[in-house]
Amino acid sequence: MKYLLSTILSLFLIVSAASNAQQPSTQAQQLDQINELLEQNPEVIPSVLNSLQQYISSKKTAEQAQRDHGQWLLDNDDAHPWFGNENGTVPVIVFTDYDCPYCKRLEPHLQKLVEEFPQVKVINVLVPLRQQSVQGGNLNPANFALNVWQNQPEQFAEVHDLLYKKNGLHTGKSLEQIARKTGTRSQLDSPKATPTVIERNYRAFADFQLRGTPAIMVGGQTIPGYIEYSELKQIVQQTLAQ
Repeated sequence: MKYLLSTILSLFLIVSAASNAQQPSTQAQQLDQINELLEQNPEVIPSVLNSLQQYISSKKTAEQAQRDHGQWLLDNDDAHPWFGNENGTVPVIVFTDYDCPYCKRLEPHLQKLVEEFPQVKVINVLVPLRQQSVQGGNLNPANFALNVWQNQPEQFAEVHDLLYKKNGLHTGKSLEQIARKTGTRSQLDSPKATPTVIERNYRAFADFQLRGTPAIMVGGQTIPGYIEYSELKQIVQQTLAQ
């Protein structure tokens, strides 16, 4: 039964997602196949209908989030630290948290990606989900990093690297050590408006119905969670081929 439901729903999604690219004859054949399956198995109709309605609702929500936050995510270099090609044709948006262990594991993949693909621009959207304030400190890592990005950009790459290399959660002590090492201690006390940036990042994160970090957006796809480099590379290659 589960296999049948999956088969029928997959056919619905194929027809919906590819309707603009397919020939009318192909769509008609698929619709005939769906109708035949439903006629043969009427007991699955309520479940298929519910799944389809959920899919359409999620799609509309994602489209609205794209309208509301697309420019904020893609065209806002002051707010979002980035690396790679400033004018890259393949933007890779990463919702990330310096305290997230899977974000720490993903970071070397992103660095490798921009080395292998000069068309890629990685955009870091900072969402400190694991802790909004650190023990013994005034700022969380995201606030500190954004202060450095906005006020001492020449030191950002080193700060960014050290923030990810810290095992476990950051503390006031760990941020102090990084700040002293990189000459950015003044950014631990900066009154700049980075909380406003992070609040807007949270809204985008919620409106896209994301559930955790990392979350990657590239080539029209949203990948929730950590992925290996081979999979990330394949997605970028498919995007370039479009």
